[in-house]
Amino acid sequence: MKKVFILFVFLFIAVAHSAVYAQTPGLTIKLLDALSFKISQPEDLNLEYINNDKMKDRFVATIPDHITVISSRGYEVRALSDFGNGKESNVSLTSHIGKTNKGNTSGIVFGKSVLLPSSKGSAATIITASNTSWNGMNPENKFDIDYSVRSGNSSGEDGMPPTIPVIFTVLQP
Repeated sequence: MKKVFILFVFLFIAVAHSAVYAQTPGLTIKLLDALSFKISQPEDLNLEYINNDKMKDRFVATIPDHITVISSRGYEVRALSDFGNGKESNVSLTSHIGKTNKGNTSGIVFGKSVLLPSSKGSAATIITASNTSWNGMNPENKFDIDYSVRSGNSSGEDGMPPTIPVIFTVLQP
């Protein structure tokens, strides 16, 4: 009889604790801001010398698809140059949308003939985007950059190849 009673108690405890509680599964995903930035080096850089009323003694070059940005929200591309005396450099940049761009172009403001500060100053904004680069199919924006450099910096004097020392940064404000 004791064995039956003990068996009955164990069965009762097992049944009492085997009740199923309804639970709904939950998943919380927190996405962090994404930011990627790439500067391409052209295979061939064609410098054009200009010396007229608008531009005196300058070399000008356009680099297609020079900057690529992938961003999940608005961003700014800033630049400064390592050439120049004091606060200003001898380099100015103009940015525009790349010919092969397939990303979101709404809310982009381009800098035109932005004279870059020297590396001693604060970087100048050359591209401002208030929206993500993602357009639903392509996540990246590509930008062409026009360089304009006073000829003394880019002529390749002293047997050195011509250089245009520009430092780019990108940030999400």
